[in-house]
Amino acid sequence: MTERTRKIKARLRDRFFRTKWLVVLIVAAVILFFGRATDIRSLNQSALVIGMGIDLSEEGFDVSTLSVVVSGGGGSETSRSYAVHTATGATISECLDEISQKMGLIVSLSHCNVLVLSPETFSVRHGDIFDPLISVYSLPEQAVVTATEEEPSDVLGAKTATTDASAFLMQSALLQNLGGDGLAPVSVKDFMAHSLSRSGCVNIPLIELKDPARPPETEQGPENGVKELVMERNLVVHGGECFVLEKELAQATTMLVRKKVYGRISVILDTGEAAEFRVLDASPETKASGMSVHASLNCTVSLLEVQGGDGERVSPTSDVVSRAAKKAEEELAERLALCHEISLREGADLLHLQEAVYRVTGYTLPEDCLDDIAFSCSVKVSVKEEG
Repeated sequence: MTERTRKIKARLRDRFFRTKWLVVLIVAAVILFFGRATDIRSLNQSALVIGMGIDLSEEGFDVSTLSVVVSGGGGSETSRSYAVHTATGATISECLDEISQKMGLIVSLSHCNVLVLSPETFSVRHGDIFDPLISVYSLPEQAVVTATEEEPSDVLGAKTATTDASAFLMQSALLQNLGGDGLAPVSVKDFMAHSLSRSGCVNIPLIELKDPARPPETEQGPENGVKELVMERNLVVHGGECFVLEKELAQATTMLVRKKVYGRISVILDTGEAAEFRVLDASPETKASGMSVHASLNCTVSLLEVQGGDGERVSPTSDVVSRAAKKAEEELAERLALCHEISLREGADLLHLQEAVYRVTGYTLPEDCLDDIAFSCSVKVSVKEEG
Protein backbone atom coordinates (compact mmCIF):
# COMPACT_ATOMS: atom_id res chain seq x y z
CA MET A 1 0.00 0.00 0.00
CA THR A 2 1.49 3.37 -1.01
CA GLU A 3 1.79 6.38 1.26
CA ARG A 4 -0.76 8.24 -0.84
CA THR A 5 -3.32 5.43 -0.43
CA ARG A 6 -2.83 5.36 3.34
CA LYS A 7 -3.43 9.11 3.57
CA ILE A 8 -6.65 8.85 1.53
CA LYS A 9 -7.98 6.06 3.78
CA ALA A 10 -7.07 8.03 6.87
CA ARG A 11 -8.94 11.11 5.58
CA LEU A 12 -12.03 9.03 4.74
CA ARG A 13 -11.96 7.39 8.19
CA ASP A 14 -11.70 10.76 9.94
CA ARG A 15 -14.53 12.17 7.81
CA PHE A 16 -16.74 9.16 8.66
CA PHE A 17 -16.25 9.51 12.42
CA ARG A 18 -16.83 13.29 12.28
CA THR A 19 -20.08 12.70 10.35
CA LYS A 20 -21.19 9.95 12.74
CA TRP A 21 -20.68 12.14 15.82
CA LEU A 22 -22.44 15.03 14.10
CA VAL A 23 -25.49 12.80 13.48
CA VAL A 24 -25.41 11.64 17.10
CA LEU A 25 -25.32 15.24 18.34
CA ILE A 26 -28.23 16.24 16.08
CA VAL A 27 -30.36 13.28 17.24
CA ALA A 28 -29.56 14.06 20.88
CA ALA A 29 -30.51 17.71 20.38
CA VAL A 30 -33.84 16.75 18.74
CA ILE A 31 -34.70 14.32 21.54
CA LEU A 32 -33.76 16.91 24.19
CA PHE A 33 -35.83 19.63 22.50
CA PHE A 34 -39.00 17.58 22.04
CA GLY A 35 -38.59 16.02 25.46
CA ARG A 36 -38.72 19.50 26.96
CA ALA A 37 -41.35 20.90 24.59
CA THR A 38 -43.80 17.97 24.80
CA ASP A 39 -46.13 17.84 27.78
CA ILE A 40 -46.03 14.17 28.83
CA ARG A 41 -48.50 13.47 31.59
CA SER A 42 -48.14 10.54 33.95
CA LEU A 43 -50.81 7.86 33.66
CA ASN A 44 -51.39 8.39 37.37
CA GLN A 45 -52.73 11.84 36.50
CA SER A 46 -54.60 10.89 33.31
CA ALA A 47 -58.17 9.91 32.51
CA LEU A 48 -58.32 8.26 29.08
CA VAL A 49 -61.65 8.66 27.23
CA ILE A 50 -62.66 5.27 25.80
CA GLY A 51 -66.32 5.94 24.96
CA MET A 52 -68.41 8.97 24.05
CA GLY A 53 -72.15 9.60 23.87
CA ILE A 54 -74.00 12.41 22.06
CA ASP A 55 -77.65 13.43 22.32
CA LEU A 56 -79.61 16.54 21.38
CA SER A 57 -81.05 18.87 24.04
CA GLU A 58 -82.91 22.16 24.16
CA GLU A 59 -79.58 23.94 24.69
CA GLY A 60 -77.91 22.10 21.81
CA PHE A 61 -76.07 18.91 22.78
CA ASP A 62 -75.73 16.56 25.73
CA VAL A 63 -72.26 14.97 25.59
CA SER A 64 -71.04 12.15 27.84
CA THR A 65 -67.59 10.61 28.12
CA LEU A 66 -66.54 7.31 29.66
CA SER A 67 -62.96 7.46 30.90
CA VAL A 68 -60.63 5.06 32.64
CA VAL A 69 -58.80 6.58 35.61
CA VAL A 70 -55.45 5.03 36.53
CA SER A 71 -54.23 5.47 40.10
CA GLY A 72 -51.30 4.16 42.10
CA GLY A 73 -47.75 3.75 40.82
CA GLY A 74 -44.46 4.83 42.39
CA GLY A 75 -43.72 1.31 43.59
CA SER A 76 -47.28 0.42 44.54
CA GLU A 77 -49.74 -1.54 42.43
CA THR A 78 -51.80 0.44 39.96
CA SER A 79 -55.58 0.25 39.84
CA ARG A 80 -58.17 1.55 37.43
CA SER A 81 -61.72 2.75 37.69
CA TYR A 82 -64.25 4.15 35.22
CA ALA A 83 -66.03 7.48 35.35
CA VAL A 84 -68.82 9.04 33.25
CA HIS A 85 -68.92 12.82 32.88
CA THR A 86 -71.78 14.69 31.18
CA ALA A 87 -72.10 18.28 29.97
CA THR A 88 -74.64 20.36 28.03
CA GLY A 89 -73.80 23.12 25.57
CA ALA A 90 -74.56 24.81 22.28
CA THR A 91 -71.73 22.91 20.56
CA ILE A 92 -69.98 19.60 21.11
CA SER A 93 -66.70 21.47 21.70
CA GLU A 94 -68.30 23.53 24.48
CA CYS A 95 -69.46 20.30 26.14
CA LEU A 96 -66.01 18.74 25.90
CA ASP A 97 -64.41 21.89 27.33
CA GLU A 98 -66.75 21.68 30.32
CA ILE A 99 -65.92 17.99 30.77
CA SER A 100 -62.21 18.91 30.67
CA GLN A 101 -62.78 21.31 33.55
CA LYS A 102 -64.61 18.62 35.54
CA MET A 103 -61.80 16.13 34.91
CA GLY A 104 -58.97 18.60 35.37
CA LEU A 105 -57.47 17.31 32.11
CA ILE A 106 -57.66 18.25 28.46
CA VAL A 107 -60.00 15.80 26.73
CA SER A 108 -58.40 13.71 24.00
CA LEU A 109 -60.40 11.12 22.10
CA SER A 110 -57.34 9.35 20.68
CA HIS A 111 -58.22 6.22 22.70
CA CYS A 112 -61.99 6.41 22.14
CA ASN A 113 -63.29 3.04 20.91
CA VAL A 114 -67.04 3.62 20.65
CA LEU A 115 -69.45 6.45 19.89
CA VAL A 116 -73.03 6.09 21.19
CA LEU A 117 -75.47 8.45 19.48
CA SER A 118 -79.19 8.99 19.97
CA PRO A 119 -81.42 8.74 16.87
CA GLU A 120 -82.14 12.48 17.13
CA THR A 121 -78.44 13.30 16.78
CA PHE A 122 -78.42 12.06 13.18
CA SER A 123 -80.69 14.94 12.20
CA VAL A 124 -77.59 17.16 12.47
CA ARG A 125 -75.33 17.28 9.41
CA HIS A 126 -72.95 14.38 9.89
CA GLY A 127 -69.83 16.36 9.02
CA ASP A 128 -70.67 18.92 11.73
CA ILE A 129 -70.50 16.09 14.29
CA PHE A 130 -67.51 14.04 13.15
CA ASP A 131 -65.19 16.63 11.55
CA PRO A 132 -64.32 18.53 14.77
CA LEU A 133 -64.06 15.30 16.77
CA ILE A 134 -61.45 13.96 14.32
CA SER A 135 -59.51 17.16 13.57
CA VAL A 136 -59.53 18.79 17.01
CA TYR A 137 -59.93 15.96 19.51
CA SER A 138 -58.05 13.19 17.62
CA LEU A 139 -60.98 10.78 17.39
CA PRO A 140 -59.74 7.67 15.48
CA GLU A 141 -61.47 7.07 12.17
CA GLN A 142 -61.80 3.41 13.19
CA ALA A 143 -63.90 4.20 16.27
CA VAL A 144 -67.18 2.25 16.13
CA VAL A 145 -70.42 4.21 15.60
CA THR A 146 -73.48 2.85 17.43
CA ALA A 147 -76.95 4.15 18.29
CA THR A 148 -79.31 3.79 21.24
CA GLU A 149 -82.85 4.74 22.14
CA GLU A 150 -81.71 4.85 25.78
CA GLU A 151 -79.80 7.78 27.27
CA PRO A 152 -76.25 7.52 25.84
CA SER A 153 -74.84 8.29 29.29
CA ASP A 154 -76.79 5.33 30.72
CA VAL A 155 -75.27 3.01 28.11
CA LEU A 156 -71.75 4.28 28.81
CA GLY A 157 -72.22 4.01 32.56
CA ALA A 158 -74.02 0.66 32.53
CA LYS A 159 -72.87 -1.79 35.18
CA THR A 160 -72.00 -5.07 33.47
CA ALA A 161 -71.47 -8.57 34.80
CA THR A 162 -67.76 -8.37 33.94
CA THR A 163 -65.00 -6.02 35.04
CA ASP A 164 -64.80 -4.51 31.55
CA ALA A 165 -66.34 -1.15 30.79
CA SER A 166 -69.37 -0.99 28.51
CA ALA A 167 -67.31 0.54 25.67
CA PHE A 168 -64.97 -2.45 25.63
CA LEU A 169 -67.89 -4.89 25.66
CA MET A 170 -69.64 -3.15 22.77
CA GLN A 171 -66.52 -3.04 20.64
CA SER A 172 -65.59 -6.64 21.39
CA ALA A 173 -69.11 -7.95 20.74
CA LEU A 174 -69.26 -6.26 17.33
CA LEU A 175 -65.72 -7.03 16.17
CA GLN A 176 -65.92 -10.69 17.23
CA ASN A 177 -69.64 -11.09 16.47
CA LEU A 178 -70.22 -12.53 19.93
CA GLY A 179 -73.96 -11.99 19.59
CA GLY A 180 -74.10 -14.38 16.66
CA ASP A 181 -76.69 -12.26 14.82
CA GLY A 182 -74.50 -11.19 11.91
CA LEU A 183 -74.46 -7.47 12.70
CA ALA A 184 -71.26 -5.70 11.70
CA PRO A 185 -69.33 -2.80 13.26
CA VAL A 186 -69.49 0.52 11.41
CA SER A 187 -66.47 2.76 11.85
CA VAL A 188 -66.54 6.55 11.62
CA LYS A 189 -64.78 6.19 8.27
CA ASP A 190 -67.37 3.67 7.02
CA PHE A 191 -70.23 5.82 8.27
CA MET A 192 -69.05 8.92 6.42
CA ALA A 193 -68.28 6.95 3.24
CA HIS A 194 -71.74 5.32 3.13
CA SER A 195 -73.61 8.49 4.06
CA LEU A 196 -71.83 10.41 1.27
CA SER A 197 -72.28 7.63 -1.30
CA ARG A 198 -74.97 7.64 -3.97
CA SER A 199 -77.22 5.47 -1.78
CA GLY A 200 -76.64 7.76 1.21
CA CYS A 201 -77.79 5.12 3.70
CA VAL A 202 -76.04 3.52 6.68
CA ASN A 203 -77.13 0.61 8.88
CA ILE A 204 -75.60 0.84 12.35
CA PRO A 205 -76.02 -1.41 15.41
CA LEU A 206 -78.69 -0.34 17.91
CA ILE A 207 -77.84 -0.89 21.59
CA GLU A 208 -80.44 -1.83 24.19
CA LEU A 209 -80.10 -2.15 27.97
CA LYS A 210 -81.90 -5.13 29.44
CA ASP A 211 -82.13 -6.67 32.90
CA PRO A 212 -80.52 -10.13 33.05
CA ALA A 213 -82.85 -13.08 33.55
CA ARG A 214 -80.92 -13.79 36.74
CA PRO A 215 -78.55 -11.36 38.47
CA PRO A 216 -74.95 -12.60 38.76
CA GLU A 217 -73.97 -14.09 42.12
CA THR A 218 -71.14 -12.79 44.30
CA GLU A 219 -69.82 -13.87 47.69
CA GLN A 220 -72.17 -11.32 49.25
CA GLY A 221 -75.17 -12.57 47.23
CA PRO A 222 -76.94 -11.40 44.04
CA GLU A 223 -75.36 -8.33 42.43
CA ASN A 224 -78.10 -5.81 41.73
CA GLY A 225 -78.13 -3.10 39.08
CA VAL A 226 -76.35 -5.18 36.43
CA LYS A 227 -77.43 -4.64 32.83
CA GLU A 228 -76.99 -6.60 29.62
CA LEU A 229 -75.94 -4.78 26.46
CA VAL A 230 -78.04 -6.25 23.63
CA MET A 231 -77.29 -5.53 19.95
CA GLU A 232 -79.81 -7.33 17.71
CA ARG A 233 -81.36 -4.55 15.62
CA ASN A 234 -80.09 -1.86 13.26
CA LEU A 235 -80.80 1.84 13.08
CA VAL A 236 -81.07 2.80 9.41
CA VAL A 237 -79.78 6.36 8.90
CA HIS A 238 -80.57 8.13 5.64
CA GLY A 239 -80.03 11.85 5.38
CA GLY A 240 -81.37 13.42 8.52
CA GLU A 241 -83.90 10.66 9.18
CA CYS A 242 -83.72 7.18 10.65
CA PHE A 243 -85.82 4.14 11.55
CA VAL A 244 -85.29 0.76 13.26
CA LEU A 245 -84.81 -2.49 11.35
CA GLU A 246 -85.75 -5.58 13.33
CA LYS A 247 -83.39 -8.48 14.09
CA GLU A 248 -83.93 -10.91 11.18
CA LEU A 249 -84.16 -8.11 8.62
CA ALA A 250 -81.07 -6.40 10.04
CA GLN A 251 -79.12 -9.63 9.70
CA ALA A 252 -80.18 -10.23 6.08
CA THR A 253 -79.47 -6.64 5.05
CA THR A 254 -76.06 -6.57 6.72
CA MET A 255 -75.03 -9.84 5.06
CA LEU A 256 -75.88 -8.37 1.65
CA VAL A 257 -74.29 -4.92 1.92
CA ARG A 258 -71.22 -5.75 4.01
CA LYS A 259 -68.39 -8.21 3.35
CA LYS A 260 -67.06 -10.75 5.88
CA VAL A 261 -70.17 -10.74 8.03
CA TYR A 262 -70.70 -13.89 10.04
CA GLY A 263 -73.25 -15.07 12.56
CA ARG A 264 -75.83 -17.80 12.95
CA ILE A 265 -78.89 -18.85 10.98
CA SER A 266 -81.78 -20.49 12.80
CA VAL A 267 -84.72 -22.21 11.08
CA ILE A 268 -87.76 -24.18 12.19
CA LEU A 269 -89.06 -26.70 9.68
CA ASP A 270 -92.73 -27.32 8.97
CA THR A 271 -92.25 -30.82 10.44
CA GLY A 272 -91.18 -29.30 13.78
CA GLU A 273 -87.39 -29.75 13.75
CA ALA A 274 -85.23 -26.78 14.73
CA ALA A 275 -81.80 -26.36 13.13
CA GLU A 276 -78.96 -23.99 13.90
CA PHE A 277 -76.11 -23.12 11.49
CA ARG A 278 -72.96 -21.08 11.93
CA VAL A 279 -72.05 -18.88 8.94
CA LEU A 280 -68.48 -19.60 7.87
CA ASP A 281 -68.50 -17.37 4.80
CA ALA A 282 -71.01 -15.01 3.21
CA SER A 283 -70.30 -13.78 -0.32
CA PRO A 284 -72.70 -11.03 -1.46
CA GLU A 285 -72.82 -9.68 -5.01
CA THR A 286 -75.05 -7.14 -6.72
CA LYS A 287 -75.18 -6.85 -10.50
CA ALA A 288 -76.95 -4.04 -12.31
CA SER A 289 -78.34 -4.16 -15.82
CA GLY A 290 -79.90 -0.89 -16.81
CA MET A 291 -82.32 0.03 -14.02
CA SER A 292 -82.52 -3.54 -12.68
CA VAL A 293 -80.42 -5.01 -9.90
CA HIS A 294 -80.04 -8.68 -9.03
CA ALA A 295 -78.52 -9.51 -5.64
CA SER A 296 -77.03 -12.91 -4.91
CA LEU A 297 -75.95 -14.14 -1.50
CA ASN A 298 -73.90 -17.35 -1.21
CA CYS A 299 -73.47 -18.64 2.35
CA THR A 300 -71.25 -21.47 3.49
CA VAL A 301 -72.39 -22.76 6.88
CA SER A 302 -71.56 -25.47 9.37
CA LEU A 303 -74.19 -27.41 11.30
CA LEU A 304 -74.36 -26.66 15.01
CA GLU A 305 -77.31 -28.80 16.05
CA VAL A 306 -80.72 -30.16 15.15
CA GLN A 307 -83.44 -30.62 17.74
CA GLY A 308 -86.72 -32.51 17.47
CA GLY A 309 -85.58 -35.20 15.02
CA ASP A 310 -86.22 -38.93 15.07
CA GLY A 311 -83.33 -39.60 17.44
CA GLU A 312 -80.88 -40.78 14.79
CA ARG A 313 -77.44 -39.24 14.47
CA VAL A 314 -77.55 -36.13 12.30
CA SER A 315 -74.75 -35.24 9.85
CA PRO A 316 -74.37 -32.45 7.26
CA THR A 317 -75.63 -34.89 4.61
CA SER A 318 -78.80 -35.87 6.50
CA ASP A 319 -82.13 -35.16 4.87
CA VAL A 320 -83.27 -32.92 7.73
CA VAL A 321 -80.14 -30.77 7.29
CA SER A 322 -80.72 -30.43 3.55
CA ARG A 323 -84.31 -29.36 4.18
CA ALA A 324 -83.17 -26.90 6.83
CA ALA A 325 -80.61 -25.36 4.43
CA LYS A 326 -83.31 -25.01 1.78
CA LYS A 327 -85.59 -23.37 4.34
CA ALA A 328 -82.81 -20.95 5.26
CA GLU A 329 -82.42 -19.98 1.61
CA GLU A 330 -86.13 -19.27 1.28
CA GLU A 331 -86.31 -17.22 4.49
CA LEU A 332 -83.24 -15.11 3.67
CA ALA A 333 -84.61 -14.37 0.19
CA GLU A 334 -88.01 -13.43 1.67
CA ARG A 335 -86.33 -11.11 4.18
CA LEU A 336 -84.32 -9.37 1.48
CA ALA A 337 -87.50 -8.86 -0.56
CA LEU A 338 -89.21 -7.43 2.52
CA CYS A 339 -86.23 -5.14 3.12
CA HIS A 340 -86.70 -3.84 -0.42
CA GLU A 341 -90.36 -3.10 0.30
CA ILE A 342 -89.38 -1.23 3.47
CA SER A 343 -86.71 0.60 1.50
CA LEU A 344 -89.29 1.91 -0.98
CA ARG A 345 -91.77 2.78 1.76
CA GLU A 346 -89.22 4.72 3.83
CA GLY A 347 -87.36 6.22 0.87
CA ALA A 348 -84.12 4.78 2.25
CA ASP A 349 -81.77 2.82 -0.01
CA LEU A 350 -80.76 0.36 2.70
CA LEU A 351 -79.80 -2.34 0.13
CA HIS A 352 -77.55 0.17 -1.72
CA LEU A 353 -79.29 -0.39 -5.06
CA GLN A 354 -78.59 3.11 -6.41
CA GLU A 355 -74.91 2.58 -5.71
CA ALA A 356 -74.95 -0.66 -7.74
CA VAL A 357 -76.60 1.07 -10.72
CA TYR A 358 -74.31 4.10 -10.40
CA ARG A 359 -71.24 1.87 -10.81
CA VAL A 360 -72.57 0.94 -14.27
CA THR A 361 -74.28 4.11 -15.52
CA GLY A 362 -72.14 6.75 -13.82
CA TYR A 363 -73.17 10.39 -13.43
CA THR A 364 -76.10 9.99 -15.84
CA LEU A 365 -78.09 8.23 -13.10
CA PRO A 366 -80.96 10.53 -11.99
CA GLU A 367 -81.15 11.67 -8.39
CA ASP A 368 -83.55 9.86 -6.03
CA CYS A 369 -84.36 7.12 -8.51
CA LEU A 370 -84.86 4.30 -5.99
CA ASP A 371 -88.49 3.78 -7.05
CA ASP A 372 -87.38 3.23 -10.65
CA ILE A 373 -84.96 0.37 -9.85
CA ALA A 374 -86.27 -3.19 -10.18
CA PHE A 375 -84.93 -5.64 -7.59
CA SER A 376 -84.56 -9.43 -7.52
CA CYS A 377 -82.48 -11.71 -5.33
CA SER A 378 -81.28 -15.28 -4.91
CA VAL A 379 -79.74 -17.05 -1.92
CA LYS A 380 -77.66 -20.23 -1.77
CA VAL A 381 -76.84 -21.93 1.55
CA SER A 382 -74.21 -24.70 1.37
CA VAL A 383 -73.55 -26.92 4.40
CA LYS A 384 -69.86 -27.72 4.82
CA GLU A 385 -68.97 -31.37 5.44
CA GLU A 386 -67.35 -32.19 8.77
CA GLY A 387 -63.56 -32.26 8.79
